[in-house]
Amino acid sequence: MNFFVVNSRQDYASYSPDASTEEINEPRISAYDRRVAHRLEEYLGDPPRKPGKHGDFHMSSFMYFVRTNALRFFETAAREKLLTRPIAIVGRQSEEFRQIWVTNFIDCLDLNRTIASPPLKKTPGKIGIIKKPIFDEARWDGSDLFVVPQDSNSRYFCTENFVTQWKAAKFKGAMFSRFLFDPDPIIS
Repeated sequence: MNFFVVNSRQDYASYSPDASTEEINEPRISAYDRRVAHRLEEYLGDPPRKPGKHGDFHMSSFMYFVRTNALRFFETAAREKLLTRPIAIVGRQSEEFRQIWVTNFIDCLDLNRTIASPPLKKTPGKIGIIKKPIFDEARWDGSDLFVVPQDSNSRYFCTENFVTQWKAAKFKGAMFSRFLFDPDPIIS
């Protein structure tokens, strides 16, 4: 089985969240990633660049946002283990978006074969940045979208089936990488 990390496309718009102090109540997700955003503004960089394309999926830091037309897709793939909150995107008020947190934790990462940076002191019990994940399929439950409990960044992992269905639905804005700095990611 092929597994991928779900990221946002670099050629699509990126967004900056407001400075909210609200958090979701999910202790398995790191404190940094539990933050709730209420409003997003398109980030144009310094010096400003032209706005990117607008997709169905976007990331900001480690916050994930999905247009409601793609929300059911994420819920099904994560076996209904998903938390969501409404989010307003400046300039896109006619579109409905949700901030999402996948809570489908599956302990299937093969820690002996996975390549990762050293653990961070702020996240006890977790590993550092996962550079090349290796999964133990015997411990994987068949979910198409999941997180692993050892990941300090709550990255979303998906299957090849997820990628195929995402592309078939013609959703836009996602990039699927096999490992960090994958030279041949799948983009949609």
